[in-house]
Amino acid sequence: MSSIPGLPTPGSDVQILITRVNSSPLCVLVELWGNFSQGKKAEYQYLAQDIQCPGEIFHEFEGNAGDQCLVQMDNIWYRCRIVSRHGSNYSVFLIDKAWMRSGCSASMLAWGKKEHFLLPPEVEFCVLANVLPLSHGNSWSHTAMEFLKTLPGKSVKAYVQEILVPQRTFLLHIPCISKLMYEMGFAKKLSAEMFKDFVLQSLRSPSEAVVSTETQEMPVRNEPEGPGEQMHKQPFMYPELPTGTMVTVIVTEVTNPQRVFCQLRIFSQELKKLLEQLTQHYEGRLATCNIGPDMLGFPCAARGSDGSWYRCVLQQVFPTNKVVEVLNVDYGMKHLVTVDNVRPLAAEFFRMPVATYICSLHGITDKGVGWTAAQIDYLRSLLLGKTVIAKFEYQSLCEGVHYVTLYGHGNTNLNNLFSSKESGLLECEKSTGDYSKLMCMSAFAEKDEAQKQSKTKMTMQPAVIPAAQNLSATPSEGLRSTGSGISFQTQNSSNESRTAAFMAHMFPIGSALDVNVSCIESPNDFWCQLVQNAGHLKWLMRDMQTYYASSQFHPFVETACVARHPDNGMWYRAHVINRQTPHADVLLVDYGQTKTVSLYDLRRICPAFLNLKGQAFRCSLYNPADPTSTMNDWDEEALAQFEDFVNTAASNHVILKCTIYAVMCNEQKVLFNIVDLETPFESVRTRMVALAKSVPPKKASESHSHFNGSYCYSPHNIKTGTEEMVTVTCVNGVNQFFCQLERNADVVKDLTMKLSTLCHQLKNAKPPTKCGTVCFAKYTDGHWYRGWIKATQPSVLVHFVDYGDTLEVDKSDLLPVPREASDIMSVPVQAVECSLSDFPASVPREVNSWFESNATEHKFRALVVAKECGKLLVELYNGKTQLNSTIKKEFQIEMQRQEQSFLNTH
Repeated sequence: MSSIPGLPTPGSDVQILITRVNSSPLCVLVELWGNFSQGKKAEYQYLAQDIQCPGEIFHEFEGNAGDQCLVQMDNIWYRCRIVSRHGSNYSVFLIDKAWMRSGCSASMLAWGKKEHFLLPPEVEFCVLANVLPLSHGNSWSHTAMEFLKTLPGKSVKAYVQEILVPQRTFLLHIPCISKLMYEMGFAKKLSAEMFKDFVLQSLRSPSEAVVSTETQEMPVRNEPEGPGEQMHKQPFMYPELPTGTMVTVIVTEVTNPQRVFCQLRIFSQELKKLLEQLTQHYEGRLATCNIGPDMLGFPCAARGSDGSWYRCVLQQVFPTNKVVEVLNVDYGMKHLVTVDNVRPLAAEFFRMPVATYICSLHGITDKGVGWTAAQIDYLRSLLLGKTVIAKFEYQSLCEGVHYVTLYGHGNTNLNNLFSSKESGLLECEKSTGDYSKLMCMSAFAEKDEAQKQSKTKMTMQPAVIPAAQNLSATPSEGLRSTGSGISFQTQNSSNESRTAAFMAHMFPIGSALDVNVSCIESPNDFWCQLVQNAGHLKWLMRDMQTYYASSQFHPFVETACVARHPDNGMWYRAHVINRQTPHADVLLVDYGQTKTVSLYDLRRICPAFLNLKGQAFRCSLYNPADPTSTMNDWDEEALAQFEDFVNTAASNHVILKCTIYAVMCNEQKVLFNIVDLETPFESVRTRMVALAKSVPPKKASESHSHFNGSYCYSPHNIKTGTEEMVTVTCVNGVNQFFCQLERNADVVKDLTMKLSTLCHQLKNAKPPTKCGTVCFAKYTDGHWYRGWIKATQPSVLVHFVDYGDTLEVDKSDLLPVPREASDIMSVPVQAVECSLSDFPASVPREVNSWFESNATEHKFRALVVAKECGKLLVELYNGKTQLNSTIKKEFQIEMQRQEQSFLNTH
């Protein structure tokens, strides 16, 4: 194993602060940037202060590629390295941020002192080890990407599994992350050796590279006599384009509106020179190159059909014809070339950054049906080869694209121009044969044989799956409800016959969502839709009416389908609950309504109409009087009040806020989101709590429902602007600490007593072993508390939900949560997450240490200033002394001392 001086060595355990994650589905590896030097934070702070007095400002044309210097952005100086210079314009790489920045002038650059560059970069490039996507096509699911977005800002323990020195890449095994990804069902586990082999095959540059399952099995090499040249993995660099940047670009390739390649024109002359140098370097050289499947994603030089050589990335290997597919990173085009026209890319050709970006036209969507040939042809005629102005609206890391608005001559908005034309093109195309319909027919034809032999049971019984399970089209039994959506799948004993399925929304407990109520059976059972997706659903419905307008019935066995509404005649996405000739009972998955329709009003669903998730998710109103049940005894007046609340909000165009308190399942094991609905003026729970009929408390064995492996969330009726007496129970820093409300002290005391009694009875029970499950855990004080298992390897980590801290616990100190513990599980989580208001996101470690020492287990008066992402922003008072102000004063004094100490030592 190799190592990098001054950085962790292979086989070592480290603490890393994750600063950024690339969750692009174009990259199967989880790439992240992290800080190993948290113990040297003061040194980097000293350095950041010292470089604010830079050396001599650059003169015009001063500095060359590879030089280390300082760059000023937003009046702050940063360490950087010059990547390229084009006249008086520079592209630089920010050493401590791992960012590229283009368009820098000489006046923004300055020389630094030699000692400014002694410290290693503050962040390093890492890859999460032993983790790959579980979904087909080697791409991350939406759920996975949402999870990955939560990682920045977390400090975790990691094991340095391997260091790829040439690429300065750390392969990190992070158990608390990878284990959770396995348990949540969207990642598969590889052994360390297999993962290293995969990385060597598929670690790729920021441009896309697709690993072909065909080429992975091909031990192909082009090996003439004598040793050939070897390719090496080295990532290309890309200039950073801040949000809102407007720049002139050349459109070099158009695949569809979501895949347009834009090249920065400012680099066009320099790129032309680079290509000339490439051609001079490689053309006529008698050399051989070893090419194998372990090199997929490697940069290379390839000879184009015009005789010129280009910078490329190896995509696929076809051994029979000794041909490879490459992606031209500077122009966005893919080519097939023979292996004797491929060479390793020499180091000097990495110095110029790649200035061609994968872009998506902002505001343009395919509405769930894909793009027709006529639409793409029109778009190519509009853009391909044209010089236009591009406004980079924002970058989507999860999609691996920049969203842009393009402007042509006379400031014409080309996005709007294409949007206005594409609808007409769709109708024109339909008259000559619907492209989408052909695609659907083709997809069904491929499945016909399997479907003819598939015998399914058409009467569906509800069944439950874990809320975090990947809702892909896996044959299984029943109508499956999740915590926030539904996935419909047919019962089938064969693992080979896969059927269509509706994907589902999944929301964390405590989420606050803007919704419409689409269907009401009772306050115990109603359905909501996300407001943010209303436009997508509108387009989907419009396109389905057009698509199925003249369709004919053909027998089929799938349960995911399209059904004609018996009342309004419109077509809806549906799931067949029961089929009994000549009728079928169906659930309209985007609205929650159940209808009986004629079998002849059912149609097979086009796969393109499965892309949008099922829009309705099932809910039950939270009742504090009986929070453990989805079967509260609401009377007719309560139902009328509930409907009036919803209808009044709808008629006044008031958006309802839906807060998810828990996820529970009823006795039929159908899952519900336990929610409250609010307008800015009123909560429906508050209005109706007095209308719930009083019923005798149920015994555990009589409970109609139980919690689905989760705790109950509550905002504890805390309002912005109010004051609460609190006890700080856990401090991670000024930006995250946990409190218990003084008014809930009796609740906590009662909970502790019940836990003690129950856990004494469970002392011989088998401890839970699955990550992500609820449990009872023994704390260092010897008492039992409610917990949640965050990790099981290399050690068990438990989050104590009523106090906020996370500790390592022996397996012998864990107990399972039995079904009869519903009264304990129904008590809302008592730890309230808080943050001191008006503090920066990052503060010196000494500030957090001072706060921890002076706040933990102390009582304060908390003024709630705001609510942000489920967290309370507060001001803490000890008597009349405001702790926020005290810390800021102490912080300023400490910083002045540090500055003086630094100046004295230099």
